[in-house]
Amino acid sequence: MLTEVINVANPNTGTMYLRRVPRKLVREAKVEAARRGTTLAALVAEALDRFLGTAQAERPEALDPINGDLAWFGANRSRLFRRYPNEYIAIMKRKVVDHDKDFSALAMRVYERHGVRSIAMPKVTQEERVVNIPTPWIER
Repeated sequence: MLTEVINVANPNTGTMYLRRVPRKLVREAKVEAARRGTTLAALVAEALDRFLGTAQAERPEALDPINGDLAWFGANRSRLFRRYPNEYIAIMKRKVVDHDKDFSALAMRVYERHGVRSIAMPKVTQEERVVNIPTPWIER
């Protein structure tokens, strides 16, 4: 079910109206704001700031370090497979900094150690994996 309008007012910056936000999401946001001891407006502003900052950081030029690491991975795949068969590896500056069979565990450790940023974490397989992801059609 969708709510009609949410008024998120911030006296320092103005007012924003969010329309047709799912009620469940609104409730969860209010709970999170209360848990943090902040306002819904501050929580929404923080989320937008984080999202927009992330979106800017994910521009192609920001991915150059990953592209170099992925090229290094491709050139060294067979050697890496002998050492880390079917494991995920974290690569920074063309060096394996961690590895694990569980991607989530690896990501948590790597981001905790190195901060949340773009880090190449491919799965080491004998051959390059090609994954086809179908795009769902949305009827209007």
